[in-house]
Amino acid sequence: MKFNHLKALVVDDDEAVQLIVNNRLNSIGVKSTIVSTGTEAIKKLSSEPFDFIIMDISMPEQDGIDAARWIRDLDDDKRKDIPIFALTSYSTKEHTQEIIDAGFNAHLVKPLQLENLVALLEKYFLKK
Repeated sequence: MKFNHLKALVVDDDEAVQLIVNNRLNSIGVKSTIVSTGTEAIKKLSSEPFDFIIMDISMPEQDGIDAARWIRDLDDDKRKDIPIFALTSYSTKEHTQEIIDAGFNAHLVKPLQLENLVALLEKYFLKK
């Protein structure tokens, strides 16, 4: 369990996706908290520390693009600089560029593949 020091905020309105992502994270030692909307993510982020966020784009109330932009505009440097990874079913170059422009650090494609998640976490959190 090489990532047992990490805590993730998972943001997705689909319960099946929540379960899959939570199971993948737990299998590599990451603790996770799950919320269903961008609005809930912002509230949770203001009350708890997280190492990174995995967030869907299409959600009710506030979508992932708006939530990421809001997080990047925070006055709190630690929270505003948190790595945010988009998790979407879209995989075009244009969509990836829109995600990066909105403030996401990376783009993961649904269904979440464990090897892609591990590679991303290694890039951001393992010292070489």
